[in-house]
Amino acid sequence: MSNQFSLRGRTALVTGGFSGLGLHFCATLLNAGANVAMAGRRLELGLAAAQVLQMAAAEKGLEATVRAFALDVTQRESVEACLSQVQTALGQPTILINNAGVAHTTPVLDTSDADWNAVVDVNLTGAWRVAQAFSQRLVASGSPGSIVNVASILGLRVAQQVPAYAASKAALLHVTRALAIELARHSIRVNASRRATSKPTSTKRFSPVMPGRP
Repeated sequence: MSNQFSLRGRTALVTGGFSGLGLHFCATLLNAGANVAMAGRRLELGLAAAQVLQMAAAEKGLEATVRAFALDVTQRESVEACLSQVQTALGQPTILINNAGVAHTTPVLDTSDADWNAVVDVNLTGAWRVAQAFSQRLVASGSPGSIVNVASILGLRVAQQVPAYAASKAALLHVTRALAIELARHSIRVNASRRATSKPTSTKRFSPVMPGRP
């Protein structure tokens, strides 16, 4: 009986794939047989991570390939270039794990416009850029596909000192719904995961309680 969870022959793109949850997603997809494109801004870190994953895959007898690619989700040109490079190296990606994300831990009264914009441009607008460009290529080639946007439980409930992060993840959940309802006709599934934030790797721990002022 064939493995119904096998992704052999497919290519998956994981943004923010060089560490933390992104690296875990890459390993999981590789173990399922997918060719994996890990993408992020710290390419040197990604190249080292890809080498480790490829060696582990070889030890397990897996034929899948993993490669690291430079990607800055805040730049449309970088997104398009990354997708083109992935397609040339590994074939057209039909799975997207939209994982790139940042947070800035600052009380509401001290959050600057720059702090806010830096978070929203990655977590929300960046995820939108990648999902849109990825989908446009799938539709142009007539290929089905799947998108998973990595949101957060803070998209449904909030903690203190992370206003931009919570707002961006809440909006990402709604963008996921908007994408899903339009892309279904093209056989592109869009879902979101709402992960917990107990040990974020990109930021300091979120503070659940901040002492009030007298």
